[in-house]
Amino acid sequence: MTAPVPLPRITLPKLRPFVQEQDFAARQYRGRRENQEDYYAFADAADMTEAPLRKLMLVVGDGLGAHAGGSVASYLAVNAFVRAFHEQTGGAAGRLRAALDVANDTLGFVSSRMPSLAPPMGTTMLSVIVSHDGLQWVSVGDSPLFLFRGGALRRMNADHSLTPVLEERVKRGELTAEEAANHPDRHALQSALLGMPMALVDAAAEPVPLKAGDIVIAASDGILTLNARALEELLSFGQNTTADKIAEAILFAIRRINHERQDNATVGVIKIP
Repeated sequence: MTAPVPLPRITLPKLRPFVQEQDFAARQYRGRRENQEDYYAFADAADMTEAPLRKLMLVVGDGLGAHAGGSVASYLAVNAFVRAFHEQTGGAAGRLRAALDVANDTLGFVSSRMPSLAPPMGTTMLSVIVSHDGLQWVSVGDSPLFLFRGGALRRMNADHSLTPVLEERVKRGELTAEEAANHPDRHALQSALLGMPMALVDAAAEPVPLKAGDIVIAASDGILTLNARALEELLSFGQNTTADKIAEAILFAIRRINHERQDNATVGVIKIP
């Protein structure tokens, strides 16, 4: 009786970690503002049992310029969020929400110790977790989260400014498109981190599956100087280059428009290998 021939060993492909600047990067532009009030941070979201940099977190805060200490608020909130996320256990969705509450409470605590601040310091917040398994997020405010796939750009999170409200009034015939576009309250926020109960919070009910070649953009609202078509054209080019080049190209396009009221712009880019 001959010995059985051993079956060939099958080696499954091993997903490589995200590489800084190649797969993920962020860039900022102050615009026409006196100060840069945006703040962002990348962090490794992998658990102790997981290989490093297979799960990436990006947090973007856009400090409220009409409030005291906008730049301080975004800095404090983003750092509190990242620290709190790593201190939590359980699933990513629960950890994201818990970290958001900690960031909000942190601003409330600081404002309470500085009663002369009026109005209290505040910021928007957008946090995303990207892995080969999917995209998850939690957001408060108007900082947009985009997914670019197959030449099409899709906004993933809710806009907590008054823009959607005005657009609904246009659909009902209560405003013209021009009136809505030039409405003085168009960019007023319905919800933000102010150290008080948050009126609106948006989060992914389930992780959104991602595919190789997808591009995730997490940004402050200064990116909205560019319309969807312009962003799609830039990202179509970006599929053949690195994340840092995509972020730089987007900010270059914003600079070229030279809007007289250009807001701070932060652009974070994550490419799915």
